Amino acid sequence: MKYISRNGTAKRLSRLFGPPLLGLVIFAGSVPGQIVGGGGPAATDCWVAFQSTPAPNTPASRPKYLRCRDQDSVCGDADPTLGQCQFQVQIGLNATGFPNCTPSNFPSNSFAIPYTGPSFDDHPKHVPDFEPLQLFADGQLPITSGDTDLWSGPTAVSVVLPVAQTSNGPRFRTATLKLQTTLCSVPLLSGGKCPTGLPQDKDKFKLVCTPPLDPMTNQPVSPCTGITSTFEQIQKHIFDRKCSNLATCHGSVEPTHDLCLKPSCGGGRSAYTDLVNAAPHNFAAASDGLLRVKPGDPDQSLLYLKVLGGTRLSSPMFGANAYGFRMPYHNPSADRARPKLTAGEIKLLREWILSGAPATGFIASSISCQ
Repeated sequence: MKYISRNGTAKRLSRLFGPPLLGLVIFAGSVPGQIVGGGGPAATDCWVAFQSTPAPNTPASRPKYLRCRDQDSVCGDADPTLGQCQFQVQIGLNATGFPNCTPSNFPSNSFAIPYTGPSFDDHPKHVPDFEPLQLFADGQLPITSGDTDLWSGPTAVSVVLPVAQTSNGPRFRTATLKLQTTLCSVPLLSGGKCPTGLPQDKDKFKLVCTPPLDPMTNQPVSPCTGITSTFEQIQKHIFDRKCSNLATCHGSVEPTHDLCLKPSCGGGRSAYTDLVNAAPHNFAAASDGLLRVKPGDPDQSLLYLKVLGGTRLSSPMFGANAYGFRMPYHNPSADRARPKLTAGEIKLLREWILSGAPATGFIASSISCQ
């Protein structure tokens, strides 16, 4: 699909799709309302610009980024799912309307959003929702200074609230997602950076989602709202947020681990069926007689040992680290460092396993939804 500029001048079809087909309907990109430059020197701030729905609203005196409360349809949260906001975001190349900035020429491979592309699919900073924006820029470049107001069209970006385990039960916390871009006057270096001293527009556009409030009481909405079992709590608060949120990290059935941690994985499989009383894919763990989850016995449950990490990844038969990397996937030597699950999350997993790893119902625990 091709978008046209605000001034009506037709721009090139994305090189990804080739020449237009007879009868193809060509849509205009949504006309940007509140446009922000994203920071950096005023002389280059028009090279990449941002627009969103809802419009940037913070700070109120001179909006630079977007901040909304989850479940606040007045602000513009487009996702009814509790615990996340969804916004529409687009980027523009060589935007007009910036008095101190002049559109310029840009070669191929001069634009980058960090951690996009297949090689970063398992990186903790990879944001799948940013991929369409990178593909748009790749398809447009190279451009000249005469190619102005090239807008990507809106793409949906979700900002998921983290869940903290507190003494008063689970609580949502504010989440901030940063869309960072670099557009350089020459092709970028292999690390995605502009050569030192050359003109560039290096920007960031923040998307902030704050915890929801009950409209009647103005009190925080609990993450336990709608939860019907302890395992559903584990699924939504741990697996969905930290273990299966990337396709290559248990978001699908991969040959390397053959473990899907989604609520539904196809073919009758789910996180529960893939875990409870299931033999592990890891040879050493299977040889040692472990199960992925052995009801009633956390120490014989590979899931529990994997989230603990350290010496718990060692096999009495096969030695140190025979059970692989700590999970969520943590491999600092390959630039894949992730924090451990919180103490509360690990405690919840342990107590669920000790209670027999039930698929339904709530266990007796101070941190389980009840």
